[in-house]
Amino acid sequence: MKKTTLLVLICCFVGSSIAIAQKDAGTIYFKNGNKIQGLAKLVNGDQVKFKKNKGDKPEKYHFENLEQVVINDREEPSTYVYLETKKGYFNVVRELEIGTVNLYVLEQTGYSSPMFVGGANGQMNMAHGNYYDIKNLYVRRGINGEITHLGSNQLFSKNFKNAASTYFSDCPVLVEKILNKEFKKKHVRDIVNFYNLQCNDQHVLILKK
Repeated sequence: MKKTTLLVLICCFVGSSIAIAQKDAGTIYFKNGNKIQGLAKLVNGDQVKFKKNKGDKPEKYHFENLEQVVINDREEPSTYVYLETKKGYFNVVRELEIGTVNLYVLEQTGYSSPMFVGGANGQMNMAHGNYYDIKNLYVRRGINGEITHLGSNQLFSKNFKNAASTYFSDCPVLVEKILNKEFKKKHVRDIVNFYNLQCNDQHVLILKK
């Protein structure tokens, strides 16, 4: 058991070291209109760790003071903003589609901590931690509209078909596509894109993140 515990601790330490060491080019936009460019990484759920150059001492900025953060952490740069996803609760979300209706995803990934559980004859056994990857989807009309949760990739999340049909009820042709399962939860970006391009009189700019 001691060897197993030691191995888990070593793996966690190595994984943490790699994560801390990795930095991507990014730009921080402040609410006062200023911006700084350098190396950035999201930390602690609602902060960004930033340094202008590789050898500089990093600084942390809380998202409540920021307009947005753009980080080159994927094939295309990701834009992160701080939104009130639930009354009184703010989260850092990533933009997926921007238009008449905006689409955001709240990504939560990591490993649950290993724990000891009781076994036969009172012996304690260690249950290994599990990797989790939770993605919650949110939509908002315009930049000041109310945030609506459309569901997540978890088994027991809100019924996506009902939630999406209600939200896009002003576009019957889209609702029909959702109800007949032509559009499913995995097509949420296509749904928002369709609404922005096909369900509105005026053309809007769609930015794919």
